[in-house]
Amino acid sequence: MKFGGGLHWAHVSERGGVWGLRFMFASYRLLGRGVFTALLYPVVAYFYLTGRSARHASHDYLTAVRTRLAREGRSLPPGVNVFQHVVAFGNGLLDKLAMWAGALPASSLEFADAPVLQQFTNGRGVLFIGSHHGNLEVLRAFGEQIQGLKVNTLVSTRNSQNWIRVLKTVSPQMLQSMIQIDSLGPEAVITLRDKLAAGEHVAILGDRVSVKHKERSIRAPFLGKPAPFPEGPFVLASLLECPVYLLFCLKINGKYRVSVEPFADPLVLPRRERRAALERAIVRYAERLEAHCLLAPMQWFNFFDFWGQAGGD
Repeated sequence: MKFGGGLHWAHVSERGGVWGLRFMFASYRLLGRGVFTALLYPVVAYFYLTGRSARHASHDYLTAVRTRLAREGRSLPPGVNVFQHVVAFGNGLLDKLAMWAGALPASSLEFADAPVLQQFTNGRGVLFIGSHHGNLEVLRAFGEQIQGLKVNTLVSTRNSQNWIRVLKTVSPQMLQSMIQIDSLGPEAVITLRDKLAAGEHVAILGDRVSVKHKERSIRAPFLGKPAPFPEGPFVLASLLECPVYLLFCLKINGKYRVSVEPFADPLVLPRRERRAALERAIVRYAERLEAHCLLAPMQWFNFFDFWGQAGGD
C-alpha cells in the first residue's frame, strides 16, 4: 500500500506490509465487506494521522476541485474530505484484489458503450492510455475473464514490491501481462508491436512523470493550474502506430463504469513540429482527465504533490 508524500511520487515508500494487506483481504473473503470496512477505518486513521504530506496533497487536490467546480456554479458533494479520500483509496485496493481473486462478480462492471468493447476482442490491437484516477486494475483483471481481450500493462513496480507480492499470491497469472517501463527500450517497442499485431492490447498510465526523466514532461492546464504530464506515453503511441484510446474506470453507484474514448488513429508527431504536437496531445489528455476528476473527485489516487512532481520551471 503506497500512501505518503514527497516531491515526486516515486519517492513515496510503501507503508503497508505484506501481512497487513493479506490480513485485510482475508477478512473480506471470510467475513464480508461490512467487517472489512469496520477494520479499514482504524487502518485509515493510522495512515491519515502519520501521513502528513499525503494529507496536504489530498487537501490541495480537493481544494483545486472545489475551486474548479465553483467556477461552474457547482460544489463538492457532502462528506468529501481528506479522511474519506483515504477511505476510498483503501476500498479501491480491496476491489483490485477481489477482482484478481475472482471474488468481485462481473456484474460489478458496466460499460458506457458495450459495442465499443466488442471491437477490442478481435482484430487489431490498440493502445489504451489511462491514469491513477479510478481503478483500471479492475478492468484489466476482468479482461482476463473475457476470451480474446488481452491487455499488457506497462508499469513501474520498484516502489511497490509489497503490493506486487500480495497480488502474486492472489493471482499469479497477473504478472504475465505486466511489463516494466523502467527498462522500456527499442527491443521492448518491437515486442509491443508484435503483441499489437497479434491482436493483444497495451495499456499505460499517463499522469505520473518519470523519476529518471523529469525533464521529459510538458505542463498542461489541470484543475486551474499547470501540471506536468509525461511525454513518454504519447511518444510511445506514435512509435506503435496504432489506434489510441483514453480509458477510464470509475465507481459510480456501486459499480465500475468503463468508458473508452477514441484519441488518435494513429497519433502522429511530425518531426518538424514534434514538440507542438506533443503539447496538443497532452493538453487534450489533461482536459479529459480533469473532466473525469470532476465527475468522481474521490477516486483520484495520487497522494503526492502532483503539480510539483517535475520540479519548478
